[in-house]
Amino acid sequence: MEKVIFDLDPGVDDSMALILGLNHPEIQIKLITTTFGNVGIEQTTKNACYIAENFGGKDVKVYSGFEHGIKASNINASHVHGKTGLGAKIVAVDVNKKASNKEGYGAIEAMRDMVLENPGEINIVSVGPATNVAKLILKYPEVVNKIKRIVLMVGTLDGKGSITPYSSFNAYCDPEAVDVVIKQNIPITISPTQMGITSFFDEKQRTRFKECGKVGEFIYDLCEGYKDSLLKVGQYALHDTCALFSILDTDIFTREKVDMKINISKDEKRGQTLFSNNQKSHISLLVKSNKKKLFKLIENILKSI
Repeated sequence: MEKVIFDLDPGVDDSMALILGLNHPEIQIKLITTTFGNVGIEQTTKNACYIAENFGGKDVKVYSGFEHGIKASNINASHVHGKTGLGAKIVAVDVNKKASNKEGYGAIEAMRDMVLENPGEINIVSVGPATNVAKLILKYPEVVNKIKRIVLMVGTLDGKGSITPYSSFNAYCDPEAVDVVIKQNIPITISPTQMGITSFFDEKQRTRFKECGKVGEFIYDLCEGYKDSLLKVGQYALHDTCALFSILDTDIFTREKVDMKINISKDEKRGQTLFSNNQKSHISLLVKSNKKKLFKLIENILKSI
């Protein structure tokens, strides 16, 4: 069983990944933390609470994190995920679950305590801007050698971008945070933009998910209005599901050991990621996925709920 702190900014693909993670037999989501990104922090937190409350995470605490990056960038991708982050059809309404934040105790304090209570067992999977993870490391460095693995959904294999000519969205939101994380000498997995894009599903597969039951029907509706700028209409990326499933002992993904750099300057290449092969590196890069096996796994989970 892989224990997870899921740090995310729901988001259509984040919400799908959260549903799948809450119902995967080999994944135990111990804590949900939210960040700004696809939409603002208030809405991402409400969306996370909505998904957890309705899809298997009623007892999993949600903590709201930071509303902007280390250098105060505050952008969003509502043009991709819809005004409220859940596409054009789904809206988080009648949400009873609330964030568990208290004065002086927020996302990074909850993350710290979860890691210290489960030394060497916690995977931190961050599929939004890496701000919460970096702030955790900077404020509570004692946790670093007790984290099992950090997964970041960030960057591109070719140095080309989606939000700018050089940067992916998550990288551009807070490159300083990514820089902090990748410099830690612990196992790190990078799931780049190409994983979600090349692992896209089409309308035919969307319908197959719908046929897997009530939750599959929700996934189908969730995709309505989801428009990734790198894909055609009717194609849906699996960015965050790839990142989450990378923690499993599976042959779905091909990996390479790499060194990684990210541009933290203020020039036009801000957020650009560069990779070079290094078999001794602590960083693993996902470079290819087996879509057939990935879709089959998703279908099996949806049928089991």
